[in-house]
Amino acid sequence: MFRWDEDYRFLRDQPGLALFPYRLKYIALSEDGARYASLGGEYRFRVDEYQRPDFGLHNAADFASVQQRFLLHADVHFNSAVRLFVQLGGAAENGRKPFARPPDRSGADLAQGFLEIASTPDTARWRVRVGRQEVALGRYVAIRDGTNIRRTFDGVRLDGAIDDWALTGVAARATRNLRPAFDDDPDPNDGVYLLMAEHPLPWTGYKAGVIVIERNNYLARYAAGVGVERRRSVGVRLFGGNRGWDADGQVSYQFGSFAPAGQVLLDIDAWGAAFEGGRSFGTPWKPRLALRVDVAGGDNRPHDKRLTTFDLPYPNLSYLTDAALFSPRNVHDVQPFVSITPARDLTFTAGAQFLWRNSRYDAVYSAAYFPVVPPGGRGLYVTTEPYARLNWRMMPLAEFQGGVVRAMPGEALRSFGGTRRLDFAFASFALRF
Repeated sequence: MFRWDEDYRFLRDQPGLALFPYRLKYIALSEDGARYASLGGEYRFRVDEYQRPDFGLHNAADFASVQQRFLLHADVHFNSAVRLFVQLGGAAENGRKPFARPPDRSGADLAQGFLEIASTPDTARWRVRVGRQEVALGRYVAIRDGTNIRRTFDGVRLDGAIDDWALTGVAARATRNLRPAFDDDPDPNDGVYLLMAEHPLPWTGYKAGVIVIERNNYLARYAAGVGVERRRSVGVRLFGGNRGWDADGQVSYQFGSFAPAGQVLLDIDAWGAAFEGGRSFGTPWKPRLALRVDVAGGDNRPHDKRLTTFDLPYPNLSYLTDAALFSPRNVHDVQPFVSITPARDLTFTAGAQFLWRNSRYDAVYSAAYFPVVPPGGRGLYVTTEPYARLNWRMMPLAEFQGGVVRAMPGEALRSFGGTRRLDFAFASFALRF
């Protein structure tokens, strides 16, 4: 998932593997090999096609979005404790309607750039990173790989381990994607502070974790309006696997304040929960049967000076399905699916999502946080989304992904005129070195 996680030090003792592009993966900068550099890059070509992208609510035009992502990086290790990682990127997009999104297009920019200082004493292991970096922490903070430009943050990250405790702290601002070259900057309207701790549960194969997040969003958007939000989240997570069974569940409570422009201050009082669990079998094709359930609270009483809409801070919007139609707000879903692996590097997944809204007094929001289903109307059922997805690691440095989603409107959508079926398909090819 992260290019800075790659470790090519094994090439130091295997010169026979040092052919292109592997000769670029380990470049000794000192005689003893303690100082070295690793160079790499990526090209990704992706096509997204939407038919009836708004369910016919406003007769939005069909479109096909053609995206290209270019990345080059240098990872320089000065010694075992100090490294510098720099990644340059560019993104091109054509065809999206009505217009391209900010994370779709950009001139050459600093995609990532951080200095890392690590310490490994006997009782603790610490690592601090300062600069622009990708962060992925459970369902709370995701890298947003479905868009052309992955989500990054400008700030400080601290990772540590004390005995069996794993600790992570982040103080940063989300990176603001601007279209010209070398102009992306820390977003003055979006800052986050978080602390996460995880500990294994003895003899179970599972871990327990707790996370505390504060996000300050000066352009938060809800059915109540647009304004300044200070939202604090406290979450508990249990995840892991044992004897073919796996599970990942979390429960979160949120509090704080939201001040929509020109209106009274609202107190945030929201909750959400998510679970995914499955059973893997050791038979041919290694099938996995799984179930995903998510609940994100909605606002039941829009005039009580409270905002009870749940909102993940930085979600993976393609987590529900690859079509990324809805945000995890005021919805709950049930999603059974099955995965098979007919070859070692080939995985096929198929399933269906059944999605409801929780409250008729709150909206159902798009991936850009605009209401798809406004408050009111009839019924709670939003859509049925059967889907299929293919992942193929063609070779160590090349990967293909493809998928289709069909979204059929439920009563909540039909009551506002969303009566047409939405179809989505994507294909992605990535070449890395």
